[in-house]
Amino acid sequence: GMAKQGLVPVFAVYSSFLQRGYDQLLQDVALDKLHVVLGVDRAGLVGADGETHHGCFDALYLSQVPHMTVLCPASFAELRQMLRRAVLELTGPVAVRYPRGGEGAYQGCCGGESFTQVRPGADCTILTYGVLINEALAAAELLAQEHIAAQVVKLNRVAPLEWDAVCSALDGASRLVVLEDQLRQGCVGQRLAAALLERNAAPERLRLLNAGERLPAQGSVQQLYHALGLDAAGVTAAVRGVLA
Repeated sequence: GMAKQGLVPVFAVYSSFLQRGYDQLLQDVALDKLHVVLGVDRAGLVGADGETHHGCFDALYLSQVPHMTVLCPASFAELRQMLRRAVLELTGPVAVRYPRGGEGAYQGCCGGESFTQVRPGADCTILTYGVLINEALAAAELLAQEHIAAQVVKLNRVAPLEWDAVCSALDGASRLVVLEDQLRQGCVGQRLAAALLERNAAPERLRLLNAGERLPAQGSVQQLYHALGLDAAGVTAAVRGVLA
C-alpha cells in the first residue's frame, strides 16, 4: 500500500541486528528491487557494548545484495543529504550506514559524489569511507610534518562501486593504504585491490587496514582504533611502511 501512495519505507536498525535479516534483504527486497531505505545505525566499531554489537560486517554483506546502494556519510551534513537522496532520488534498496556517536573534525559535505579527493598529495594515497576520514586526515597532517604528502580519498558510496572511475582516480598511486572499520574478508580494500589488478593498475605497495579476522574485544572506539592500528598513529605508521 505504501508504494501506491508514493511513500518509501524507512527502517532504522543497528548494523548488528540487520545481520539477522540477510535472507529478507536478498529474497524480499532485492529480487523485486523494492525502494526500501535502511538507516544502518552503529556501523563500524561501537565501543563498550562488547563483541556482539560491533557493526563490522555491514559494508561486507550489504555490498553483496543485488541492486543495493550503500552510502557512507562522514558528517552530519552528509547524513542529512544522503538520507534525503535515498528517499527522494534513488531507486531500489538503499542503506545509509552511520556510526554510534557524533561527527569528528571533518564536517564537509560531499555526499552527492561517489568519491571525493579530500586532500591532494603525491607521495601516497590513503583511501577510506565514513568517519574514519577523521583518522586519515589527522594522519595526513602528521605526515606533512615529516614532509610526506598524502592524498586522502573518501568513498561516499561503497556499493555499487564505480570501479572504472575509482581506479582511474587512483591511477598513478604507487603507494596505497586502504582504511576501514570492517572485518578483513571481503572488505572494500580487498575488492579494490582485485579491481586495480584487473585493470593493470595495481599499486607497487598496498596496505589494507581493517578490523582484522575476528571481532575485537571491548573498549572505547578510540582504544579499539588504536589497538587495531586504525587511528591516526596507525595510519601514519602504515604510510611510512609502504614508503620504506
